[in-house]
Amino acid sequence: MNRFLVKLFSFVMFLPSTHASEDDKYYNPIRTLDTLFEVIGDDASKYKFYDQGMSFTHYFSSELNRSFIVNNEIGEVCFTYTGSKVLSCFPCKTDDD
Repeated sequence: MNRFLVKLFSFVMFLPSTHASEDDKYYNPIRTLDTLFEVIGDDASKYKFYDQGMSFTHYFSSELNRSFIVNNEIGEVCFTYTGSKVLSCFPCKTDDD
């Protein structure tokens, strides 16, 4: 467990010095809710929505200017990106067929 926290701390400490184009390679590996909440803390805004019959939650960290979409049915982060706009985990637009 301590090894995990050291890696996570190193990961988070390195983030502010990265360029926006490099952010994806650091944030994309976040898949579990535990890891997500360790990165965004309690200050992120939360918005629950439905897309193509599935339940999702959009978390936005203003400190990181980063959004995380969680698939509530499987309890995993399915998409992370820069900005606060609510996007979809699906390759097509929201509610498109």
